[in-house]
Amino acid sequence: MDKIKLRQICFLFAALMPVTKMIIYPATVSYYAKNDLLLSAALNLLLMGAVLALVLFLAYRTDMTFFDLLQNTFGRVAARIIYGLFALFFAFSALLPLMEQKGFVTQIFYENIPPVIAFAPFFGVSFFACVKGFKTIGRAADIAMPVFAVCFAVIILLALPEADFSALLPVGGGGEGIFRGSLYGLTWYTDCLYPLFFLGHFKREKGAWWKVGICYLVGAAAVLLFLGTFYGIFADIALRQQNAVAQISKYTTAFTSLGRIDLLFIFALALVLVLSQCVPAQLSVHCACRALGDIGPLWPAAALNILLLGFTVFFKYSYLELQTFFTQNLWFVFLIFSYVLPVSAHLLRKQERGRQGKTGGQKHGAQCGNRGARMKETRKGDTTGEERHE
Repeated sequence: MDKIKLRQICFLFAALMPVTKMIIYPATVSYYAKNDLLLSAALNLLLMGAVLALVLFLAYRTDMTFFDLLQNTFGRVAARIIYGLFALFFAFSALLPLMEQKGFVTQIFYENIPPVIAFAPFFGVSFFACVKGFKTIGRAADIAMPVFAVCFAVIILLALPEADFSALLPVGGGGEGIFRGSLYGLTWYTDCLYPLFFLGHFKREKGAWWKVGICYLVGAAAVLLFLGTFYGIFADIALRQQNAVAQISKYTTAFTSLGRIDLLFIFALALVLVLSQCVPAQLSVHCACRALGDIGPLWPAAALNILLLGFTVFFKYSYLELQTFFTQNLWFVFLIFSYVLPVSAHLLRKQERGRQGKTGGQKHGAQCGNRGARMKETRKGDTTGEERHE
């Protein structure tokens, strides 16, 4: 069975989760919540943390995979249909981040070749990751953790002297914009869904709660620190600053004679971003394989990456329209699949039907045996009493 380690799940939330929210998301949430962007992000992070805690709690109540839980409750056909829907959702959720990453690569690294050719190698990496499965997600998390920790620390240290955190005041003046920014930001907060599909694929260790919890808090703190520094630098014009991770450190004077040395660390973070964008594609292929009857991942992985490549070519100049459509019109899709359904998984049957029936039969047999033994003892007692009377 495809396995992933608990340590790697921790690194997934500490390193891969924050980097996906450092490109277009800061400008987007600034547009709705303005200086209260930290409150909007905190609402999303709290909600995602609650769902993650519930999924971890479910992992301690059963050793079954999510597919087994669905099959045990609704039957195999229904489980395949639901996994097919999740396969479509993961592919759907990968579209906007893919366009976001393509724009980041072509705009920040000054590529002169056509964007499709410059970004095409990503699909080769994605195809390889999709074929290998969950263990590749774990290895990617192991690689990403030290790279992210070093690069993020350097970029924040370069940006902090230029940040004026008084721009975040007064707190709470954004009104309904805070909730709107949180609602329209759901497309960037689907990470809590991933552990649901890791059920049965990782070994439950002692102290898993606080290990995953601390790593999630580290990732959440990194997101909030980045957003606060970003708005402290740009304030009212933050909504115009796309590719935020490449913008916040460009005003530092520490390395003026050397040029933009921060681009070295930004390039390394772009590699972490590539690894993080492979995760929804991998899960989409995993769900498709189960939905189609446990087939091999080769053909689903090839089909998915060809479709994603075609999508990036067809909509290469339509990112703004796609972002508006996804965030403002399809937020409920992300809410249902990433939050409602993982919480509803606690209602699934956690014990196999056959095993439960066998246990009930054993209990009934034991009760009949005890009843027969008591009747024999009663008869024996009656016979002894008659002998004594004679």
